Amino acid sequence: GHSQLKTGHPVRSAIHKQLNGRLVLRWVTTWESLLLYVLPVYSFAPSKAEDNKET
Repeated sequence: GHSQLKTGHPVRSAIHKQLNGRLVLRWVTTWESLLLYVLPVYSFAPSKAEDNKET
């Protein structure tokens, strides 16, 4: 009865899950592309910050 109203409609929750899944997928793909683009730059570029820390 009342508990069903609080949880919401099953169709609505399913749509909500789909939207969240798409957002997460999109965020993960953009994050992965960012890592793929940034990691090589950091690994190949001479790290001046580390040199400053050592001295």
